[in-house]
Amino acid sequence: MKRLTSPIVSVQLFSATLALSAAVGCASPGVVGEADAGLDARVEADGGGSSIPGLTELRVEPGDVTVTDDGVGPGETASFRAIGVIEGEESDVTDRVTWILGDEDLGALEGGDFTSAGIGGRTRVTAAAGRVRAEATLTVVLEAIVIAEGVPADAPTLFAADPGGDVVGDGALSIVYPSDGTMLPRNLERITHQWVAPDRLDVYEVRFDSDLAHLRYYVAEPQLPIDPASWRWLADTHAGGSVEVSVRGLSAADPSTIHRSQTISELFSASEVLGALYYWSTGAQGVMRAHISAPSATLFFSDPESGDRECVSCHTVSRDGRRLAVAYGGERLREVTIPEREVRIPADPTEDGPAYGWGTFNPGATRLLYANRGALTLLDAETGAVLREVELPADTYATHPDWSPDGAYVAVALTVGSAPSNKAVSESSIARIPVLPGDTFGVPEVLVPSEGSDDSLFFPSYSPDSRWIAYVRADGKSKDNETSRLLLARADGSRPPIEMPILNQRVRDLEGVIDLGNSMPTWAPSTTPDIFWLAFSSIRDYGWLLEGTSRDQLWAAAIDPARAELGADPSFAGFWMPFQQMDEGNHRAFWALADEDECPSTVEICDGLDNDCDGIVDEMCCTPRAEICGNGVDDDCDGVADEGCGCEPLEDCANGVDDDCDG
Repeated sequence: MKRLTSPIVSVQLFSATLALSAAVGCASPGVVGEADAGLDARVEADGGGSSIPGLTELRVEPGDVTVTDDGVGPGETASFRAIGVIEGEESDVTDRVTWILGDEDLGALEGGDFTSAGIGGRTRVTAAAGRVRAEATLTVVLEAIVIAEGVPADAPTLFAADPGGDVVGDGALSIVYPSDGTMLPRNLERITHQWVAPDRLDVYEVRFDSDLAHLRYYVAEPQLPIDPASWRWLADTHAGGSVEVSVRGLSAADPSTIHRSQTISELFSASEVLGALYYWSTGAQGVMRAHISAPSATLFFSDPESGDRECVSCHTVSRDGRRLAVAYGGERLREVTIPEREVRIPADPTEDGPAYGWGTFNPGATRLLYANRGALTLLDAETGAVLREVELPADTYATHPDWSPDGAYVAVALTVGSAPSNKAVSESSIARIPVLPGDTFGVPEVLVPSEGSDDSLFFPSYSPDSRWIAYVRADGKSKDNETSRLLLARADGSRPPIEMPILNQRVRDLEGVIDLGNSMPTWAPSTTPDIFWLAFSSIRDYGWLLEGTSRDQLWAAAIDPARAELGADPSFAGFWMPFQQMDEGNHRAFWALADEDECPSTVEICDGLDNDCDGIVDEMCCTPRAEICGNGVDDDCDGVADEGCGCEPLEDCANGVDDDCDG
C-alpha cells in the first residue's frame, strides 16, 4: 500500500462523546416491558413472562452519560443499572438481568458495564429478564488527531479551529480522489485520498466529520493513504452512513492564509462485499485474481502461447466461483476448475479446444454456453460434450452471452445481417434468449434496439437479482471505444433504459466528463437487495497518481436498485480498485463467489437472490413472515427460531414460568 514518506509519529487525542439515553418505545419514559415483542410494557406478577419472580417493570439508568473514546485501546467505560419493580417496590436487578448489546462491534457489555472498542456508532443496550425488558440507546462519537512524520508538531495549532476564515472557492486546493458521492465497500480496507494544491502549501489538515466522528490528519504531501487503523475508524464507524471530507492547506513559513477545498461526501456500505475478481492484465499476460481488500492481485491463469499481450477472446467465471473458461492458444476454449486449475475442457489437455470467443455458465456451472463469431454452442461443463448448437433466426448472430442468475434467460449482443468477429461487434442490440427445458432455447427478444449504423450495444450483464441488465453503448465498434458508457435496462425490457451520468461522467472534481471508455461491466455477488456493486474498465484518471495515460484500469461503483425502480440514476461515483498495478492495462473483470468468503446467511430466502452463496437462486427457499413465539420454527427466515421472544435458553424449574417459550 502506498504510504506517506514517513510513518505516523504522534497521535493527539481530544474529546469524544458517548451518549447513553433511555429509549422508551411505547412505554412511559425510562420504562419498557415488552414493546419490541408486541407485549404490554407492564407485566403483572402473576401473569408470567419474567425470569425474576414478581418483576412487573424494568428500566435502565442512567439516561445520559458522556465519556471519551479516542480510538485507541484500552476502551472507555460506562456503567448501566437495571432498576426493576418487584411486588410494587423498586429494586436494583443489574446482576439478575441479561445484558445485550445490539451492535457488538461497538464494544463489550458485561453485567451492565460497557467498554468501547475504539469506533463510533449507535446501537441499543437491552436489559432482559425473560419477557420483561428495557432498552437504552448507545451513541459513541470518535474524535482523534493524527500527525505524520515530517509535519511540525504544532501543526494543529496552525489551523484555526473555526474554518470560517479560510480562503475557499479560488480553485487553489481541490480534492480529486475520491469524487463526491463515492460509496466504498466496508471491506475495501485501503484508499488514498488525493488533492491538488499550489507548491507553496506544505502542511495539510484532512478533516473527516460526521455526527459520529471528528478526525484530523496532518500531512506534508497532497495525499493521505489510509492505514488499517484509520480505515476501521472510518468504515466501521460509518457503515451504512457517510462522512464529510475536506482538506485545508497552508505554508508553514507563512501560516496566516489557510486555503480550504470543497467538501465531499464519502459513503460506506453497511455490509461487506463478497467475492473475488478475475480480470485480464496486459502486463501479466494472464487472468489475475484478487479480493477487493487484497493488497495486490495474484496471477491465476496465463496463456503461454499468446504472443500479443492482448486478451483476444476473454475469460468468464461461473457465479459460484468454481469454473473458469478462457481463450487459450489463440481463441481456443479451455475450462479449468477453481481453485485447483484442473482442466475439464478439452478432455485431453494436450489438444486444442473448440474455437471460442465469449462464454457464460448457467447457475450451478453444469452448462457452458459460448459464442464464436456469432454462433452459440451449449456444452456440458463437466465433460465438454456438445449438447446443442443453438438455433437463431436467419441472418441473426449473438455474442457476449450472460446467463441470468435465476437461470431463466441468456442476455446477448444481437446483430442482423453480418456475423461479428470475436474481437469486436457493431450495430448490435441487447436481447435475451429464453432458456427452455431439455437444454433448449427460445427465440431471441430484443430489449434495447440499436438506433443506427453507428449505435452499438454490447457486453450485457445481469444484476444479482436478475431484474436489471447493465450494458455498454458506444458510437462504432465495441473494441477500445472511448465513447463507451454504461446504461441500465429492465431485464424484461418494460421500461426505457436508465442513463448513469454519476458513474460515467463524474471524475476527480469534475462533472460531465466524456470519452472515458467505460466498458465490460460485471456485478458483485450479493445476498441482500439494498446495494449492488458494478465493476467495469475505464481509461479515466485516478486522481493525480495516474493522469493522462488513457490506460484501462478497473473501477467499481455502488448501484441502488431502489433508485433504479424510480427511473432515476441509481449509481454512485466510481472508485479505483486498489489491488491492481497502475502500469498495466486491466480489464474484463468477473466478480464471483470465493471459497474463503464467509457467507452472511445459511438460509435461502425466496427473493430472487442467492442468499446462501451457492451460486443458485431461490432453491429450497424460505418465505419470511412474522416470528411466532414458541413454535420452534424460523418463521422470519433469519436462521434463528423464536428470537425476539424474550425466551431463555434454559427452563428455570422453580419459578413457574415458561422461560424457554416452548408452551
